[in-house]
Amino acid sequence: MVLLLGVVVVELVAGRRDVLRALQAVSDPVWWALGLAAVVDLASMVAYAVMQRRLLLGSGAPATAARRWPMTSLAFEAHSLSISLPGGPVFSTAHNFARMTAHGAPRPIATWVIAVSGVLSSAALALVGAAAGVWTGARGDLGHLLTAAGVFVVVVVAARLLGARRAWASTAHDVTTAALARLSGRRPRTGAALHRVHEGVHGLAAVRVRPSTWVWAGAGALANWVLDAAALWLCCTAAGIEGLRPEHVLLAYTAAMAAASFPLVPAGLGVVDAALTVGLVTAGATPGEALAADVLYRAVSLGVVGGSGWALWVLHRQRRPASPGIA
Repeated sequence: MVLLLGVVVVELVAGRRDVLRALQAVSDPVWWALGLAAVVDLASMVAYAVMQRRLLLGSGAPATAARRWPMTSLAFEAHSLSISLPGGPVFSTAHNFARMTAHGAPRPIATWVIAVSGVLSSAALALVGAAAGVWTGARGDLGHLLTAAGVFVVVVVAARLLGARRAWASTAHDVTTAALARLSGRRPRTGAALHRVHEGVHGLAAVRVRPSTWVWAGAGALANWVLDAAALWLCCTAAGIEGLRPEHVLLAYTAAMAAASFPLVPAGLGVVDAALTVGLVTAGATPGEALAADVLYRAVSLGVVGGSGWALWVLHRQRRPASPGIA
């Protein structure tokens, strides 16, 4: 522990000029850019809510389960749980499922929407990252872009093909149900457990989604990442960084978000910041400027967006103390 503290002190002394520049930029930012960054980052979460709402409506959930304001509030709350708590994605998923089903979404549909939201979001980030690579002129990233776009299309086409084979799915359901009925006669407990699993799988397979739903959901997933990246670019402006090209900032952003996909600590503290700072320095910022931009971006993404989610969570608990979700 003493050795670690010694290393930190040495690094701070060696980089004191960069730290002082970062503190100066953070204490006196370009306020209009910082305020606009907060608005844009809030809009990115609204885009994520649009994606989930469209998936709910398109998969056959009742309209009462996908009302605009409750779904927007849920997106903010689940995001805050995910980035704030140890093992946050687990709590976020449980909260999403509990609230969706409480609002009237059937359990199989809620499960399907949560799973597909994650897949679409990951595919959209890969697509944005590959596009940023191509934009910067990296030839190898053209293949990555085509691969990411291919994955995006395959996910949609596979879902469509599975949804089209209703006769096959119905036959398989009938055969399996008959087999489980015979098993239940000999081993009731085992048969009942397997029957519940089978019904859950059948419910997932029964989800039917129109092409327009995929268009809206895909657009929401892409807008979520692009708007968040735009908030980072505005934070760079707020930190006084000049001359950064948008494509380089976008590339640094996608690298940092890829690092955040390994939730070792809440909000990827340290891991994301290191990736983001290095990416911005590579893009042309000084270490002090990159550190200031990172601090401002985290203040917006964790303080404003994350804080809004926690405020909505508290408000929901006060209005409905007995409602499902994370207590």
